[in-house]
Amino acid sequence: MSVAFNAATAANVAMLQQTNALFQIAQKRVSTGKAVFGAADDATRYRMSDTMINRAKSLDSVNNNISLALKTLATTDKTLSSMISLVNSAQELSRKAQAEGAASTRSTQTTANILSSATVGGMVAGNLYNFSITSDSGQNFTYSWVATAANLAPTWGTIADAMNSANIGVQMTFEPSTTAGQTQIKFTSTNGKDFRFDSKSTETVMDDLVGLSTSTGGTTALTAGNAATYFANVAATAPTMSATETGFTVAYGGAAVGTTAVNGATAIATGSSLVFLDGNGQAQAYANTTSATNMTTMIAEFNNLFQTKGVVMELANTAGAATTFLRIRNTNGGNMQLLAGVSAFASAGTAGFSTVPTTGYAGALSTNNSLRLQYGQQFDALINNLNLLIVNNPVANGRNLLAGQNLGVVMDEFAGNTVVVTGQNIQGLVSANTPLGLTQPGTAWTSDAAIQLSAASTNTALTIIRDLQTKLATFNSYMQDRFDINKSYGSDMKVLGDDLVSADVAEESAKLTALQTQQQFAVQAFSAGTQNAQGLLRLLQ
Repeated sequence: MSVAFNAATAANVAMLQQTNALFQIAQKRVSTGKAVFGAADDATRYRMSDTMINRAKSLDSVNNNISLALKTLATTDKTLSSMISLVNSAQELSRKAQAEGAASTRSTQTTANILSSATVGGMVAGNLYNFSITSDSGQNFTYSWVATAANLAPTWGTIADAMNSANIGVQMTFEPSTTAGQTQIKFTSTNGKDFRFDSKSTETVMDDLVGLSTSTGGTTALTAGNAATYFANVAATAPTMSATETGFTVAYGGAAVGTTAVNGATAIATGSSLVFLDGNGQAQAYANTTSATNMTTMIAEFNNLFQTKGVVMELANTAGAATTFLRIRNTNGGNMQLLAGVSAFASAGTAGFSTVPTTGYAGALSTNNSLRLQYGQQFDALINNLNLLIVNNPVANGRNLLAGQNLGVVMDEFAGNTVVVTGQNIQGLVSANTPLGLTQPGTAWTSDAAIQLSAASTNTALTIIRDLQTKLATFNSYMQDRFDINKSYGSDMKVLGDDLVSADVAEESAKLTALQTQQQFAVQAFSAGTQNAQGLLRLLQ
């Protein structure tokens, strides 16, 4: 059923509809703060606002990439700083090694790689084995064991611990080898005396210790081949040794060695005499004036008189052969001077010295680089850690600048300003041809020249690292400035874009209040018109 309005009512309804529409627009503007919601509202302002807001978003995206690049540079800078600290520490180790120098000691060292955990090789179950060493001070250490199927041999570390605890004046240590990762056994006199690996030491034990050598006394270096001519053979009950197996003496004091093979039964004629300087430089004389004797008896008598004065007489296998010769040694480390000899001690005597007077000169002490090599091991560990720092350099976007990878960074929203940060490959282990120049390992620190080469290489490495750090710092400064500019531009564009389409909230609020009042008046007018119409209809009834 249709409803008829009069003209006044229709006008009121139209006014109320228009007011409601304007009220909704004003309410939307007040709630959103925007006056332009699309191109239909204001094409020019809407397009300009949209362009600026999109540019602001692009700059945010660009800054995200710059931020990642800045984090990469910051992380790399920290890694480089850590590397500088490591190289400085390595450089300090080289200075310490140079300052220490090489100590001079009475020592001998194997050439074989022997770890303290290595067991003595060549053992057979059921046999008895000995390791025996005696200092010229008269102190002895002997380590014996019977090999069993369950326990064939002790470790060299076990023998070393026992020997060092015995404190006989000789110390057994495991020293770094000049070959990386290897150690060698070193025997060092701690009382200034020479020492001897005794003949009762078993050859199968001693042939592990190849490379032992001595400066004087005519003895050749110990090898696996000649160990059998110096030391006892293996037996189930006790090692057996021949008269020519006299052990191996590490001697640095001078020695006079006979040239004629002799043995314990060799006769020494009555009236034989020898004048010599003892270990303290004092002239001494020995004479056999009572009766003819043999070599064994004479040696015992001589040592009873003069061993405490720094001179010892002995039969020695000095050539690794089945023969022995008479040897007189200065056990205090000086020269051994024979001044005169009669009968058996004359040049053509049975004692066999080629000439009298004669001098056996003291040998140069061993150069002990063990402390230098210990510093060298620490040096190598630090340098190897450099490589670990480089490989594990944590980077935000997977670009490792220290491995030679490059980093491309777009600096603006138009992609027209790309900066490429060029990395530098500084990887490489010590002893390899590394870009840092660290080619001289600490395992070679047996001379001042080798240590100096390592020290010079650390200077080169520091220069390379610091130059790279300076270059990356320049990129970091430039990118940080651009990041700040982009951030400022983006903020300004967003504000301007919003301003172009924003509504005057105060004005729209006032409009909203006026429209509410106008709406109320329209409702009242509509209501009044409706009441008049209803009254007229009642009159017509």
